[in-house]
Amino acid sequence: MSRGLVAIAGLLGALALPAAAQDVQRCEAPGGKVTYSNGPCPPGTAAVRTLPAAGAPSASEQKAAQQRSRQDAREAEALERSRRADEQRADRSREQAQAAEKKQQTQCRKLETRVRHAREDLAAAAPARRTDAQRRLKRAEEAYAAECPPPAR
Repeated sequence: MSRGLVAIAGLLGALALPAAAQDVQRCEAPGGKVTYSNGPCPPGTAAVRTLPAAGAPSASEQKAAQQRSRQDAREAEALERSRRADEQRADRSREQAQAAEKKQQTQCRKLETRVRHAREDLAAAAPARRTDAQRRLKRAEEAYAAECPPPAR
């Protein structure tokens, strides 16, 4: 019973090969539109040329195609790995920039507080201590100006 099924399947497969290997007609309409047909040209078009059906690829062509396919897959995977690595580097760089900006903002807030306290000390300083308070305020303002960029306008 199974031998009969195998024989029928083989026979059907053999019959399908000639059907797949039909010639292709190149058909052109008067307006220049080109169509291809594996049967007669559609109405209103004329057969310009017949293209013979391509035969089955040889074993060496199949092997070469498989090797190219594997090589292409390896190259695609390498490109994907490279893209992921680039994204990870960009993410790390972005995170580092954000961390540095946050650290800068924290430092500027500390220096701002130092300037504010120095101004308060100067305002409350006794005349004998005023020179020291002015010096501390000047140093605090210089440190703030050196560390913190002016606000963007």
